[in-house]
Amino acid sequence: MKLMSLAGGLPHYYNLVLNKLQHEFGVEVVVVVPSGNGATLGAGVFESKSGIEFNVIYAEEYTTYYGKKFFKGLKDLILQEKPDVLMVNWPYQLAYVFYPSWYRFLRQQNVALISKEIPFQVPSYPDAINYYLRGGGITENNQQHQKNTSLLAYLKYWMVRESRKRFVNLVDAHINYLDEAKQIHASYGVSEEKVFVTANSPDTDFIAQQYAAIEKEGLPETHLYRLLHVGRLVKWKQVDLLIQATVQLKAQFPQTELHIVGDGPEMAALKQQAESLGANEYIHFWGGIYDMRELGKITLASGIYVLAGMGGLSINEAMCFGKPVVCSVADGTEKRLVKEGINGRYFESGSLKSLVEVIADLFQNPQKITAMGLASKKIIEQEINIHTVLTNYMEAFKFAINHQKKR
Repeated sequence: MKLMSLAGGLPHYYNLVLNKLQHEFGVEVVVVVPSGNGATLGAGVFESKSGIEFNVIYAEEYTTYYGKKFFKGLKDLILQEKPDVLMVNWPYQLAYVFYPSWYRFLRQQNVALISKEIPFQVPSYPDAINYYLRGGGITENNQQHQKNTSLLAYLKYWMVRESRKRFVNLVDAHINYLDEAKQIHASYGVSEEKVFVTANSPDTDFIAQQYAAIEKEGLPETHLYRLLHVGRLVKWKQVDLLIQATVQLKAQFPQTELHIVGDGPEMAALKQQAESLGANEYIHFWGGIYDMRELGKITLASGIYVLAGMGGLSINEAMCFGKPVVCSVADGTEKRLVKEGINGRYFESGSLKSLVEVIADLFQNPQKITAMGLASKKIIEQEINIHTVLTNYMEAFKFAINHQKKR
């Protein structure tokens, strides 16, 4: 089986996943990425070409007549590579709708089509237009989309809704992280059998190897009152909220610390916030760390992993190292991984008071921190890991190929 994936870049964590898909599941992987800076990749996403074992093709990205990005020369690449499956994410799926000849070409070449999304900010079909008109969803800058109730806006969002309805029904299968994906797609007329909920995971085997290597060297001392955040420093991560919470917790629990690992456009503002609150002695900024062994040492030395805003795979990574997770509404990854009172706690989204109360409860009962950490590691080992996720991927690939043949 040969898979071609259209991607906005080469995030370091996903490269390992594709390596494993190729080596352990026998899938020949080809990834097409922009030859320049990808316009669809989030701010601060770390890309790496190191250790890539699959084929990477660099293609020029251009702006289409409908305003979204696509790749030049993709038909020639399809003819050259002859994939069995083409896996596409946003916004590249729109080409199926706005370039009908492109879609017909793929069908003529017997290429099965898969749409890959989370989709954590996709409204149901009946609610879609009103959702967009009232500014539904947020950006990385933690801003709601602009509200607009004009006739022109209505027509625009009608087109957005109908375009989605068209492309979700053209593809052979969907790969999604959220359980709600089945209901969301059903509202657009997609049959349940075409939707595969895979959850999300980094290469948990690789992380386990790093854990074992650290253990062999000697595990670092765990500081139960040390909070940890790992991720890009963009506004919708709400690290500023976590800094405020840390300052309040410090007054009640003098051992409180916060370690922040990551880089991004909000770094300077967050450092300034910590300094203005007189918190520099107990709030530490590590910058971006992408070596999993080094990140593992930092994680193992911490007590609680906290995701105050949006995010995903950092939850999996923290759980691999046996840490409880405190979070609210993220990208949907949390819904399958974080079980209230078992391996973590949920707080009310955006609420400083709720975040402080949840962490304070754990600080008052440190035995919970240890027990929940053990539960996190067990969930990764037994329920959601790279093997369960890629097995679901394979089911989607095989279904898509069979579905395409029946057309």
